[in-house]
Amino acid sequence: MLNYIWLSLIVIGILVAVTIDFRDISTDKFRNGEEIQTELIFDSPTPQLEKGKHYKCNIFIPASEMQKIYGIQLSQNLVQEAEIIVSNSGEAVIKITTDEQSPTIWREHAGAQRKNGDILQGKVRITRMSENGFVAVLILDAVKFVKLNSVTNDGIVRYAKTAVELAIGLIGIMALWLGVMKIAEASGLITKLAGFLKPVTTRLFPDVPPDHPAMGAMIMNISANILGLANAATPLGLKAMEELNKLNKKLGTATDAMCTFLVINTSNVQLIPATVIAIRAAAGSTNPTEILGAVIVATTVSTIVGVTVVKLFARLKIFRKQLEAVSGEL
Repeated sequence: MLNYIWLSLIVIGILVAVTIDFRDISTDKFRNGEEIQTELIFDSPTPQLEKGKHYKCNIFIPASEMQKIYGIQLSQNLVQEAEIIVSNSGEAVIKITTDEQSPTIWREHAGAQRKNGDILQGKVRITRMSENGFVAVLILDAVKFVKLNSVTNDGIVRYAKTAVELAIGLIGIMALWLGVMKIAEASGLITKLAGFLKPVTTRLFPDVPPDHPAMGAMIMNISANILGLANAATPLGLKAMEELNKLNKKLGTATDAMCTFLVINTSNVQLIPATVIAIRAAAGSTNPTEILGAVIVATTVSTIVGVTVVKLFARLKIFRKQLEAVSGEL
């Protein structure tokens, strides 16, 4: 069912994007191919534009010209930093740096071009020299189907790529830790760990046999989380849920053990928050490990509160009645 919902959202997004794009094309929102009268102003003496060279300048466009072209009213004339690049063929390309002070239409145009962040690119044709530079005609590079490209490239394609990269990235760590778990299970290590933690685990998970594979997977998952090994904990958590589901009397309905394990997994006590320490170190912290005390206290409190709440919820009559109803159906 969820797949159909996602598919419907994608289709709706594409249809809305196409509708907006056709409206923009019909109204010529971005004025593709329109000639804009401008002036190129240089701080130093006006250079002789030579092939293969770059020149810094300011582009000056009167407010009346922006009103004429785009139908927008500016409180003052438009001045933006720009760079002129003269190709070997003699064609002059201009790159205009847009910012918060730039007209909204220009910022949208720059984003739609997808060439270099906030850079709006086009071509200029010099018509004559002026007192401070050149009088020229500006023609911005054309853009079409802006919203559709945004939905497909920035949305669908980008996140599909992210999903694939995430899945592939987990293959190695899943294979490693599931293999380690299998060896530990075959050697009897899981049984010994379960026996060692039996006083705690039997009270937290009374419905799970101490020697069941689910108990071993949960113990290893919690251990990995305590050490801050989030990537290692993920496959172990999935394995634990898979094993817990084998004890489930009604597939698709979370049991008390599943809910308790999920709470412990998400609020688990961390002795070594490796990920946070790595981020602090990368950000230039002089003492990235100074948060250890605060992290241990915070995660301990969150785990105690989480376990207490989930156990209290499990005792509520409404949930007990639902459990009895499930048992009666079976």
